Amino acid sequence: MGDNFIYISSRQVRWLIILSFVIALVLDSINLIGASYQFLPPFTLLVLLYWSGHFLDYTYISTAFVIGLLADTLYQTTLGMHALIYVTLTFTMLRHRLHFRGYSVIQQALNIIVFMFIFQVLHLLILSPTLDDNEMIQFWSMPVVSAFLWLIFAKLLNLLTQQNAIEN
Repeated sequence: MGDNFIYISSRQVRWLIILSFVIALVLDSINLIGASYQFLPPFTLLVLLYWSGHFLDYTYISTAFVIGLLADTLYQTTLGMHALIYVTLTFTMLRHRLHFRGYSVIQQALNIIVFMFIFQVLHLLILSPTLDDNEMIQFWSMPVVSAFLWLIFAKLLNLLTQQNAIEN
């Protein structure tokens, strides 16, 4: 079972949520440096899935839309494409978040592989990036890398959330 069954309101950790999205946007800008970073997942999506999966008092659909628009401007893609993908994945997480909350971090990481694979398929269908053979391997290895990063993100955000809730 997950260790995050302590009821914490999202209002108690509002600044932590905002700060985590800002840091994730900065980390997403790393993907702009070069095409050799195709294996890195969208960190904003990982953070969005974490917050939408762990708090029951807020849906994060509007947040997914805004973060998706920010991702569109960051990656200079057609406005609304990332927003559509983020809203779709957030809605899917909201449908399964009660089960997701109860999973251990390793089981959550396995679910994140599925979410990121869906992201990659939607990204390929909607945005149709041009990839050569070398980039194709990195492109499809991103869900596995995101599972390893989820283990770090989830533990860190669980710790910070519980610490911040105790202080408030």
